[in-house]
Amino acid sequence: MKQHFPASPGRRRVRARAAPPFRSGAYPDRTATAAPFVRIEDIAHALASTCCLAGQTRIFYSIAQHDYLASMIVPPQDALAALLLDVGEALRQLLPECFGSGTYVPTDIMARLGVTTPRSPTVAHADLVLRATERRDLGRPHDDPSPGTAQATPLALKIQPLPPFVAKHLFLDRYYELRPRDDPRQCPPAEGAS
Repeated sequence: MKQHFPASPGRRRVRARAAPPFRSGAYPDRTATAAPFVRIEDIAHALASTCCLAGQTRIFYSIAQHDYLASMIVPPQDALAALLLDVGEALRQLLPECFGSGTYVPTDIMARLGVTTPRSPTVAHADLVLRATERRDLGRPHDDPSPGTAQATPLALKIQPLPPFVAKHLFLDRYYELRPRDDPRQCPPAEGAS
């Protein structure tokens, strides 16, 4: 026999909210642009949680670490572009409905973060060099080289994959090093200080 419990007159039903799509806890309105809600911390988390080379490695190696290394081997003027090399991949994870429609291109988000288009030749070359190095150090022995990596010379250093947490913080530290005015960890200068 099914029991019936009448609703008490003093209580209202509370509607449950869906989990926030962003690590920052923001609930963007899907009809509006998501640009104000996507933060570099959300992007760093998505990239650190995504395995490079489509997961075809012997050990987990994040896209955040790949982009961090790319930013370290390019000239200083291209470092930010190299660090934000795969920001589109993170945005596809964070905003899948925007990319599925084909009508929304997140150029406003990318511009706010400092991504320049088109990609410079030094960034493209650094990406190929890192892919060749990753293939040597992390790829499966039977893998064929990716297109373009055959002519790129791998780095002399051996890549040591980092845990996602460490890669995320390296990525964020490098971003704030390249864009110090965006760093929320900086204390504002005291009034009257020069």
